[in-house]
Amino acid sequence: MLEHLIPHGFITQLHSPPQAYPDRALKELYLALSESYQYTQFEIHSGGQGATLKQGEKRVCQILSDRLVLKEEPTSQTFEEHIDQLVPIAQEVKTRLNPQVWVFQQSILRFLIPFDQPVAPMMKDRLFGMSEDSLALLGRPILGLCFRVEIPPTPNEPSQMQLRVEPFFRDQQKMYVELNTRFLQPLQGVEELRVRLMGGYTYLRENALAFLKDALEDKSV
Repeated sequence: MLEHLIPHGFITQLHSPPQAYPDRALKELYLALSESYQYTQFEIHSGGQGATLKQGEKRVCQILSDRLVLKEEPTSQTFEEHIDQLVPIAQEVKTRLNPQVWVFQQSILRFLIPFDQPVAPMMKDRLFGMSEDSLALLGRPILGLCFRVEIPPTPNEPSQMQLRVEPFFRDQQKMYVELNTRFLQPLQGVEELRVRLMGGYTYLRENALAFLKDALEDKSV
């Protein structure tokens, strides 16, 4: 069950020193991206502050004066399909607008995991081990409990990570899992973006899911 990850949303932000972008360059970028990546809406922000490309509300590419934001949520793409679009888009932005350097990267990967039972009580009993009497002290009904782990960088793994796990409140039999990864080192090249994102995805599939599988195992059986 835990191996069945359903993509829910992906967000990547690449931060750079502030700079103004000419309107003409932004329009040319939109023309270059609109056909291949189905962006149907285009808005230039005043004062050289960039532009926003959108397909409805779920697919957004923001080129701001100090960062590039690529967002797809909710998504119908696999993670691999998402990367195969994200990297060329970032390359097009780099080629046409030439931001000085992307000094900091933050990427958020969001997935859902289906279960054959309600997730909230399972997390309460197996992950938190909290009694109804203890929760009753809060004086209000409890919809669900959230689990968050902060993971610092190491000499071999310089990224900072935050793992968040909670019930998906719109569907009682799904679990919401989010990995927020922060890279404090400048991006050396656009293809490094693929390596970083795949590293986060691999950590989620191998380490985070192994942890959840062990933590949620029914020890009473």
